[in-house]
Amino acid sequence: MKQPPSIFRENTAEIAMRLFEAQAALFAPRPSRLALLGLDLPPAVQRITVNVWRNHSFESVESLTAPYFAFRGWRADFRLGGYDDTLMFAGRQEADADILWLDSSRFFARSTLLSDWLQWLEERLRALRSDSKAPIILATWVEGSQQAEAVQALADSLPAVLFANIETACTDARVPLLDSRSANLAGTPISNAAQVILARELACHWLPGTLLPPVKAVALDLDHTLHSGVLGEDGIQGVRLTPGHADLQRYIKTLQQRGIFIALVSRNEPSDVEALFRQRLDYPLRWQDFSAIEVSWDDKVAAIERIAKALRIASDAVLFVDDNPGELANIAKQLPQVHTVYAHQDASLTRQVIHFYPGLWRWKVESDDAKRIQDLKANAERESLAESTTDPTEYFRSLKVALTYRHNPQVQLNRLADLCNKTNQFNLSLRRFNQAEIADRMEREDACVTSVQLTDRLSDSGVIAVIVAERHGQQLIVEELCVSCRALGRQLEDAIILLSLRDMPIFAGCQEVAFRVQHGPRNQPAMDWLVRLLGLNELPAPGHHILQAQRLLDFATVEGVAFNKE
Repeated sequence: MKQPPSIFRENTAEIAMRLFEAQAALFAPRPSRLALLGLDLPPAVQRITVNVWRNHSFESVESLTAPYFAFRGWRADFRLGGYDDTLMFAGRQEADADILWLDSSRFFARSTLLSDWLQWLEERLRALRSDSKAPIILATWVEGSQQAEAVQALADSLPAVLFANIETACTDARVPLLDSRSANLAGTPISNAAQVILARELACHWLPGTLLPPVKAVALDLDHTLHSGVLGEDGIQGVRLTPGHADLQRYIKTLQQRGIFIALVSRNEPSDVEALFRQRLDYPLRWQDFSAIEVSWDDKVAAIERIAKALRIASDAVLFVDDNPGELANIAKQLPQVHTVYAHQDASLTRQVIHFYPGLWRWKVESDDAKRIQDLKANAERESLAESTTDPTEYFRSLKVALTYRHNPQVQLNRLADLCNKTNQFNLSLRRFNQAEIADRMEREDACVTSVQLTDRLSDSGVIAVIVAERHGQQLIVEELCVSCRALGRQLEDAIILLSLRDMPIFAGCQEVAFRVQHGPRNQPAMDWLVRLLGLNELPAPGHHILQAQRLLDFATVEGVAFNKE
């Protein structure tokens, strides 16, 4: 699936307002089926195709997903297979994702042991994986946490297989999963209340968490968003932290712990806002929790652009939350790529909307995700040192910079797939390899996947680069090349990329290296690097661009940088 364009194409302010008005119905704790089906939302600008392999009814959930997909500008075309307990995947067509929609009780009713069912399920998942590299979502339920852990372990053992625990989703929403009274008529034991909840999970969490570029930062207004009242009018002690606003702040704090940046955007006096967070000890959020702060009387459009630049992310990775519809409409008009959420007077509803905003939820939180916040804080010291040091060798030695290269690291599969799908600015080909595609390259003799980890004395940046290459005769073709934005600006791009390629086992004997290039709206840094490397006078055209292999052999290691191979 290609990256979806912005949902705001024409009449952006009007469309934004329609979406804001729909938030209350979409994200109520217990959404009403009637209210959902009655929503009139803007038409989709991006279509995805999903194969559904099932042994019970999916139709009642499918119809309820439409308004949730529309909220993000999507439309999902579901191809429903017939009821099939054997999962033969007959007539499978290519799709963006495959879903296994299974009523597990049908298997256990035949006295099937869990171990036998898991063994059979693994065989069927492997059969589907051999026919497809698309992500597979296993949506089912089992009894008890131990059985769920066993299913999760099975999913984790296979590339791009994700376990959507239906029971957990219903428990979290406090709705009953099963209703035996309507099972025969409905074709599924899943209760009516659960069907609504699962439609929202599927359209807001499970499929976006698989297919969408992630939201990396949440930028929040202050007045009537993080508290009730106006700081400039009510004063520091006059603004109210309602229970709903306190819960919202606690939730926002958990996002930071998952590696999502938090930013503050407010029209106020900077000294007043800083004093607020210093004096109001009842606020769960503290001043230091914000990775970027824009408090002034300036235009919020410019403020959000500065925030994206400070965080080193593209503006389409920012979710902006504000209680002022006019501000939101202006953002939608001038920065249509920025995601927007209306902050309701009821802060608990605002929390719900943020929680379910498509692209914010993750299937897993990798250890490298949590490093993002600390790594950004360390950048200020790095930049200060770079300004005061003219000798690159002295700069690297003072920081104790180390690069660690790993070829075909199976244990890093999740992180490498994340890099391919999250990296926008330094991504030459925009191929967006998923776990299954990366795992396939790792197993092939004519291909290699290399990861690069970056550390210095200030922080461990984690795995910051992935390179996927294939050997064709005497040519090494670089199919995917991604370097995280957190590693940019440290004068290490050549070392990260060229040494990785030179050290690949499949590089030996190559005469040429071909870089696959595709232009995108945000990958200018990658294009600029290739222009310098190849000595071009203009941006490289889409296609393959050749570098003589001797250039890699002649490349000297960077003095002051430690290089490790594992």
